[in-house]
Amino acid sequence: METFIPIDLTTENQEMDKEETKTKPRLLKYEEKKYKDVKPLETQPAEIAEKETLEYKTVSTFSESLKSEKTEDYLRESITQQHMVSPEPASLKEKGKSRRKKDQTHACPNVGKARPVSYDRTAPKDDDVIRNIIRLREKLGWQTVLPQHSLKYGSSKIAVQKITLKKPLEDDGEFVYCLPRKSPKSLYNPYDLQVVSAHTAKHCKEFWVITASFISKVINIVGSVKEVELIPTLEWLSERRHYYLLRQFKIFSDFRMNKAFVTWKLNVKRIKTEKSRSFLYHHLFLADDLFQTCLLYIRGLCEDAINLKNYNDHENNLSAICLVKLDSSRTYSLDEFCEEQLQQATQALKQLEDIRNKAISEMKSTFLKVAEKNEIKEYFESKLSEDDTTHFKLPKYRRLLETFFKFVMLVDYIFQELICQLMNTAVTLLLELFNGSAGMPFSVEKKNENLIRTFKDNSFPTGKTINDCEELVDNSKSHAISVQKSEVKTDTDINEILNSVEVGKDLRKTYAPIFEVNLCLRIPAESDSSENSKENFDESDQCPEEYVMFEDEMSENKDNCVKKHSSEELLPKAKKPKEISYNLEDIISDTEIETEFENKYMYYEFPEFATNLFIDPNRLEFSVKIQNMLTNMEKCITTITPLCQDPQLSIFIDLVSIMDLPNKTGSIIHYTEQTRWPDCHILFETDPAYQNIIVNLLTIIGNSVGLVNAYSNKFIKYCTMIEKAKIMSMKISSMGELTSKEFEAILNRFRNYFRHIMNMAIEKRIGIFNVVSLDYQSECLLYIENVIHMSHTLIRSVIEKKNKNLLEVVESSLQQLECDPTEIEEFVEHFIFLNAISSKISKLEKEFLTISQLYSVVKHHQIHISEEQIAIFQVLLLNFNQLKSSMKLNKINKDTAITKFRDNLEACISGLRVDVGNLKAKIRTPLLLSAGTQVSTAMEMIQTLSGEAASLTNKAKAYSSYQDCFSDSQSHMHSVNVEEITQIVLSEISDIECDLTLRKKLWEAQEEWRQASWEWRNSSLQSIDVESVQRDVSKLMHIISVLEKGLPKSDMVTHLKQVVTEFKQELPIIIALGNPCLKPRHWETLQEIIGKSVPLDKNCKVENLLALKMFQYENEINDMSTSATNEAALEKMLFKIIDFWNTTPLHLVLHHTEIYSIFIIPSIDDISAQLEESQVILATIKGSPHIGPIKDLVNEWDQNLTLFSYTLEEWMNCQRNWLYLEPVFHSSEIRRQLPAETELFSQVISMWKKIMLKIQNKQNALQITTSAGVLEILQNCNIHLEHIKKSLEDYLEVKRLIFPRFYFLSNAELLDILADSRNPESVQPHLVKCFENIKQLLIWKQDIGPPAVKMLISAEGEGLVLPKKIRVRSAVEQWLVNVEKSMFDVLKKFLSQGIEDWNCQMFSQWVLSHPGQVVLTVSQIMFYNDCVKSFVSSYSREKLEKVHAGLICHLEEVADLVVLDTRNSRTRAVLGALLTLYVHCRDIVINLLLKNIFNAEDFEWTRHLQYKWNEKQKLCYVSQGNASFTYGYEYLGCTSRLVITPLTDRCWLTLMEALHLNLGGCPAGPAGTGKTETVKDLAKSLGKHCVVFNCFEDLDYKIVRKFFFGLVQSGAWSCFDEFNLIDLEVLSVIASQILTIKAAKDNYSARFVLEGKEIRINMSCAVFITMNPRYGGGVELPDNLKSLFRPVAMMVPHYQMIAEIILFSFGFKSANSLSGKLTNVYELARKQLSQQ
Repeated sequence: METFIPIDLTTENQEMDKEETKTKPRLLKYEEKKYKDVKPLETQPAEIAEKETLEYKTVSTFSESLKSEKTEDYLRESITQQHMVSPEPASLKEKGKSRRKKDQTHACPNVGKARPVSYDRTAPKDDDVIRNIIRLREKLGWQTVLPQHSLKYGSSKIAVQKITLKKPLEDDGEFVYCLPRKSPKSLYNPYDLQVVSAHTAKHCKEFWVITASFISKVINIVGSVKEVELIPTLEWLSERRHYYLLRQFKIFSDFRMNKAFVTWKLNVKRIKTEKSRSFLYHHLFLADDLFQTCLLYIRGLCEDAINLKNYNDHENNLSAICLVKLDSSRTYSLDEFCEEQLQQATQALKQLEDIRNKAISEMKSTFLKVAEKNEIKEYFESKLSEDDTTHFKLPKYRRLLETFFKFVMLVDYIFQELICQLMNTAVTLLLELFNGSAGMPFSVEKKNENLIRTFKDNSFPTGKTINDCEELVDNSKSHAISVQKSEVKTDTDINEILNSVEVGKDLRKTYAPIFEVNLCLRIPAESDSSENSKENFDESDQCPEEYVMFEDEMSENKDNCVKKHSSEELLPKAKKPKEISYNLEDIISDTEIETEFENKYMYYEFPEFATNLFIDPNRLEFSVKIQNMLTNMEKCITTITPLCQDPQLSIFIDLVSIMDLPNKTGSIIHYTEQTRWPDCHILFETDPAYQNIIVNLLTIIGNSVGLVNAYSNKFIKYCTMIEKAKIMSMKISSMGELTSKEFEAILNRFRNYFRHIMNMAIEKRIGIFNVVSLDYQSECLLYIENVIHMSHTLIRSVIEKKNKNLLEVVESSLQQLECDPTEIEEFVEHFIFLNAISSKISKLEKEFLTISQLYSVVKHHQIHISEEQIAIFQVLLLNFNQLKSSMKLNKINKDTAITKFRDNLEACISGLRVDVGNLKAKIRTPLLLSAGTQVSTAMEMIQTLSGEAASLTNKAKAYSSYQDCFSDSQSHMHSVNVEEITQIVLSEISDIECDLTLRKKLWEAQEEWRQASWEWRNSSLQSIDVESVQRDVSKLMHIISVLEKGLPKSDMVTHLKQVVTEFKQELPIIIALGNPCLKPRHWETLQEIIGKSVPLDKNCKVENLLALKMFQYENEINDMSTSATNEAALEKMLFKIIDFWNTTPLHLVLHHTEIYSIFIIPSIDDISAQLEESQVILATIKGSPHIGPIKDLVNEWDQNLTLFSYTLEEWMNCQRNWLYLEPVFHSSEIRRQLPAETELFSQVISMWKKIMLKIQNKQNALQITTSAGVLEILQNCNIHLEHIKKSLEDYLEVKRLIFPRFYFLSNAELLDILADSRNPESVQPHLVKCFENIKQLLIWKQDIGPPAVKMLISAEGEGLVLPKKIRVRSAVEQWLVNVEKSMFDVLKKFLSQGIEDWNCQMFSQWVLSHPGQVVLTVSQIMFYNDCVKSFVSSYSREKLEKVHAGLICHLEEVADLVVLDTRNSRTRAVLGALLTLYVHCRDIVINLLLKNIFNAEDFEWTRHLQYKWNEKQKLCYVSQGNASFTYGYEYLGCTSRLVITPLTDRCWLTLMEALHLNLGGCPAGPAGTGKTETVKDLAKSLGKHCVVFNCFEDLDYKIVRKFFFGLVQSGAWSCFDEFNLIDLEVLSVIASQILTIKAAKDNYSARFVLEGKEIRINMSCAVFITMNPRYGGGVELPDNLKSLFRPVAMMVPHYQMIAEIILFSFGFKSANSLSGKLTNVYELARKQLSQQ
C-alpha cells in the first residue's frame, strides 16, 4: 500500500542548518522585542568602547585553598556564596603572571581537608544567557551592545576595531552558571548557553560563569584541579556574532564533517594501496628467475599453437592447432559440415593434451628447483609415510605449497586464454569462408533436360512418367553436389562479365557453395489445419527484413537483384487465407497460365489444403545446428582437466593429508573441489568479440537464406497448381457427373500445368547455397499426373454407367410395347405405359446425345476405352432407333384398342348392379330384428353381409377409376354414362352398410345390458361404482334413441328401452344410499323415514333395496345423504388440523457461542403460515350449519391455536432480543460495566434453556407450548430483556457523549466495537462512518507495552504519520478522541509546512511531495494572497495578469503530470482536483480583468470562496461574502472535487450566508442537479465532516434526535436528502430541535438542553436539507421549519462546462471540442432512451 509519510529525512548538514535557523530567529526576536532601549554599536561613546575592548585571556591552574594571594579569587569564593565583590583586573593580571612561573599541574594538598559544600539546586526562572548578561550590566549602569547576526556590510571602523583595556571595570560580583544547550539534531555550540543552577553546573566537567564584565569557562581536570579561560563579556558577544556569521557559510558549517570525510578517504586509499602492494608481492611470478623461465616456456608452447592465420597454414605448421577443417571447393550438407568440424575439434583436443603434458613436465622440474632452492626438495621427491607428518608443520613448506598452487592456477588461466584464442581463430576462419562464398556471383539456372527430351514428342506422359522422373532424380543428384567453375565461365553473356568485374579484382580465389539446400513441397494431411501449415512455413522459411526478388535472368546479371519489402508482404495470402469456394469453374478457369501467373508472387491458398514450399534445411535448422556445432566444439576443447586437479602435480599442491591447515588453505581445497574449470560462460559467452563473430556468421546464413526465400517465390505458382490438383483430386469424385465440356476443360488445364512444371529450373547457386529443386519438380508432377489419371478413370466409368442404364431402359420399353393386352386391367396398364414413354422419349434422346459427346472427348484425347463398351454403344444405337419406330406404330392403333375395351367395361358394370340388388334383399330379412334369434347367429350373418358389401364397393371404385383412360372426344358421351351408373351403385352400397351397422349396434346393446344389470343388482351399496353405473345407463339410452330412428319398428328395441328406463328411475336412490359418508345414525334415520324395521347398512344388496320400493321417499333420502357428505367434509378438515399439530415438532438448531451451545428456533415462517391457515379453516368450520356433531371439539382447538400463536410471538421476541444481546455480554468490558444486567441476562439464559429442554425432540410442540407456565415464563424473559436493552442504551449513550462521532454508528456497530474493545482492530471497519475519509489506522503492536496508532490511512491509500504516537491503553472512545485531536493537529502542521515549502520547491515537486488536501488548500491560499497583493499594488492590472499567467503555467505543469503519472490513482485524483480548482481560479481572474475590477472589497471578488492564512495564529480561514469560518481540518484524503460552475458559486454563497446567520441551507430542484454533491463539496472546501442522511417516509423523530446529538457535539455537517419525504408530524418535532440548536448558537452557549438532555455544542455544526419538488410523495414544509433554512433553487447544470473541465482534469488537451460532442451524445441518449 502506498502511503504518504511526511517525515523529513535529511542529511546531517540539513539538520545543522535547521538548528541554525531555529537559533537565529530566537535571537533576532529577542533583540527586536526585548532590547529596544539598547543603542546600536555605532552610537556607543568612545570611552566605553575603549574600556571594554581589552582582549584578556588567562589560562591557569589553581587550587581552591590557595591563601598566599592578596586578593581573593571570585571563582573560588563562588563555591560557597552567590554574591561577592568583583576582583580588580590588575590583581588578576599579577596573579596570572605569578602562576605562569609555577608548575602548571600544581595542586593544593589541602583540598582533601576542605569541608563538604552543598550547592544551590534552585533552577533559574529565566535560562536565557543574553537576558541575564543585559540584566547584570544594566544593574551597574553599563550599556550593552548586541551585534547584529547578519551579513550586511558595516563600517570599517567597527570591523577592524582592536579592543584594549585602559581602565579596569568594577562589578558587584553577581554571577550565574551556564551550560551549553543540548539538542539531538544539532552539533555542539559553545555560544548557545543556558543558565542552570549551581548544583547542575558543578557536577559537569565544564561549565561557564557569567558576570557583568567577564565570561569564564571552567574545566574540571583531576580532583579539584581546574582549568579556567576568561574573556571580557563584550568580546565574547563579538565572538559569538562572528561565530554565527561564519556558520552561515556552507564551507564553515560543514567543516567538521568534511574533515572527517577527508580523513576517512585518506585511510581507505592507504589501506587499498597496502593491499595492492601485498598482493603483487605474493603473486608476481615473473619476478622470480625459475618461475619466469617456466612461464616463458609455457607461453611459447601456447603461441606456437595459435600461430595460424588461415587453414592452409595448418599443413605447414604442425604444432599449430586448428579446430575447424574447411574446403572452399567442396559443397556440404549441413549435417556433414557439422560432423566434420566436430571430428576436427576432437583431433585438436589431442594436440592440446600434448601441449599440456609438456607444460606439466616443465612445471614439475621448476617446482623441484624452487624446492631445492628453499632446501626442502626431499619433501617432493618421495611419498612419506602417514605417521611422519612433522615436516608438514613447517611454515616454509606450507608457504611453498601455497605458492605452487597459485602458480598452477596462473598456468590454468594461460590455458584458458589459449582455448579462447583457438575458438576465436576457428570462428574467424569460418567467417572468412562464409564471406568468400557469399561474395561469389549467382550461377545460371539449370532445367531438367532429360525430362524435357523424354516428353518432347509425346502429347502427354504415360504411366511411366513417375518412374522416369525418379530415375532422373537419382541420376542428377551427383551432378547437383557442386557447381563447376567451367560452367560459370562458359557463358558469354556480357552482363556476366560485368558482374565478375564488380565482385572485385582482388578476388583471386573461387569458392564453391558451402551448403546444399533443397526446395521441397509441403502438403499437410487432411486432418491438419491450414493454420498449422502456415505456422510451419513461417518458422522454417521466414525471409530476412529485406530480400532479393529474382527475375528470370537473375543468373545473367547480379544487378537484377533488387531489395524489396519483406517476404511477409510478398506472400500476403500465406498469412491471411482467403475464403475460396471449391467450384469447378474456380479451379479450371479459362484464363491462360501466363495471365494467371503474370504476377510472379501472386499466391492464394485454399484453406482446406494449404500447399506451400519450404527450404530443407531451413533457416532455423541452420541457426540451431551451427550454434550447436560451436557449442559442442567449446565443450570438446574445454574437457581438459585443470592443472590444479591433475594427479601428476598433486604432490606439489595436494593438501588433503595435512593435519593442521589454516582456514586459507582449506579454502584452496574447497576451490579445487568445487570450481568448474574452465567456465564456458566466462570464456565464450561474455566475450563480445567472439559473440560478434558468431552473430556475423548467423547473419550471413540468414541473409543467404533470405535470398533463397526470395528466389523460392518463383516456385510459388507451382504450389498453386498443386493446390488445384489436390483439390481436384479430392473433389472430383464428389462433384457428381461431369459433362463432356467439363472433362475437356480439366484435361486441357492440367496438361498445360504439366508442361509448365516440366520446364521448371532445378538447380542454381545463390550465395553460400546451391539451391536444388529437382525433388520439388518430381513431387509436383505426381499430383498433376494423378488428376489426369483420375479424369481418365472417371470418364470411362461415366461412359460405362450411362451405357448400361440407357440400354436397360430401351430394352424394357421395347418388351412392353410388343405385348398384346386381353383383359381390361392389362389394357389400362398398357395405356398408362404409352403415355409415360411418350413424355420420356425426349429425355432419353438427351442422354444418348451426352454419351455420344463423351465418346468424342475420349477419341480427341486418345483415352483408352474397352472394346466391350464400344460394342454396347453400337447396340444402344440400334435399339434406340427401334424404340422410336414402335412408339409411332402404337399411336396409330390407339383408337381401335379403346373401342374394343369400352364394351367390356359396360358389361361389367351391369353385372355389378345385379349383385347390389341381391345383397339388399338379404339384409332385410326379419331374423336380424327378432328377439328369438340367437345372438351368435345374428352376429355371424351381419359379418358375412358386411364382407359382401365391401367387395362390391371395391369393384365400383375400380370401374370408376378406368374412366381416365377414355380422354378422347369420341368416347366422351360413353364415359359420362359409365360414371353415373358407378355413382348410383356406390350410393346403394352405402345404404346397405348403414343398415348393417344399426343392426349390429342393436345386438351389441342387448348383450351389454344383460351383463351389466345382473352385475349391478348383485352388488352391495359399499362396492357398487355409482359413477360407472350412471355413465353406462346414459350411454345405453343414447344408443336406444339412435336405433329407434334408424331401424324399422320392432318389439326388441321397445323392450330394451323399457327395461333401461325403469332402472334409470331408481338410480338416484341407489346413489344416495351408496354415499360412503353415511354413519349408523343416518341408517337409523332412514328406518324411521320408511317406517320399516328392516336392517339397513352399507352391505345391503341393491336388489334388496329395490324390492323395498323407496322411490316415494326420494327427497328425504337425498337430503339425508347431502347432510352426511357435508358433515364428513367438516370432520375431515378438523381431524386433518388435529393430526398435523399433534405430529408437528418445533425445529431447533444448535446456536454455538464462545462459552456454550444452546438450542434456538431457526425460523417460524413455515409454522406461522400453517398456523394462520389452520385458524382460517377453523373459522370456516365454525360458520357451517353442519357443525353440530363436532362443535365442542372445534371450539377447543380454536382456543389452543390462539394460545399457541400468542406464545410463539412472545417466544420469537424473546429469542430475537436474546440473540441481539448475547454477543454483547460475552465481552468482559460489558460485563464489568453492567454487572446487574449481566446477572439478569444469565437468568434469562437459564430460563430459556429450561424451555428448550421441554420441547427438544418432541413431536407435539403445540401441546407442550400451550401447557401451563410457558407463556408466563417467556413474558417475564421479555420484560427482563427490555430492561437490559434500556440499560445498554444508557451505557452506549455514555460512550457517545465522550466520543460524539459514535452517534453516526448504529447500536449494533457500536456494540461490535465495545464488545471487542481490547482489540483495537475492531474499530477499523467503522472508521468510514465516523470520519470523512479515514479508512484505516496503522496500529503498531509492540512486544512490550500497549499498541499505538502511528498513521492515518485514507480510502485512496494516502497515509499521514501522526506527530506523536497515540497509546491504545484506555477505553476505545478515549483514544479515538486523541486520534481526532491528532488528526486536527497533524493537518495544521502539514498545512503550515506546505505554505513554508511553497517558495522553497519547484511547483511540480511541491505538488507531489505533500498530502492531497494540503496541496488543494495551500494552492487556494496562495491564489488569494497573489490576488490581494495585486489589488494593493499600484500596477494592479499588470500584477493580476501576472497572476493569470502563473495560473496558466501551473495548469500546464499539472496537466503534464497527469499524463505522465497515470499508474498512481491517488496522485491522479489529487492532480485532477487541483486542475478543477485552478480552472475556476483562472475563470475568476479572467472575469476580474474583463470587468476591470482591482478592489479587494468589490462584490465580484468577495462572492467567491476565499482562503486566508493567519501567520500569527497559524490558522486558515475560509470566507465568502460576509461570512468567514475557520478551516475545519477534517482529513479528506485524495478525493475528487466538484466542478465549480456559476450555479455552484451562487449556491455556495447562499449557504455560507445562511451559516453566518446560524441558519441552514435548502437546495431544491429536480434530480440530477447536484444538490447533495454541492453541499458535500462545500464541506470539503471548509474541511468539515459531512454526513448524508437519506430520509424516508416512516422516519422516527427519535432517530433524528440521536443524529442531532452527534451532529451538535462533534461539530459535523449533515445533509438530509429528500427532506420532504418525512411525515408532517415528525417534521414539526425536527423543527423544534433545529430551533433549539440555532438558539444555542445565537447565544454562544457552551452547553444547552436538547430534548431534555444537557449536552455541549460545537459551534461549527450545521444542518442542510435538499428537496425535490417534483416528487409526488413529498409534503409541504411547515412555516416554522421553512424559516430556519435559506432556499436555493438548483437548475439544470452547465453540462458542457462540466464535461470540459472533467476531461481537462484527466489530461485531455482538446477538452473543449470533446466536451461538446460528449454533451450532444448524452443529450441524444436522454431523449431517445428510457430512464432505466
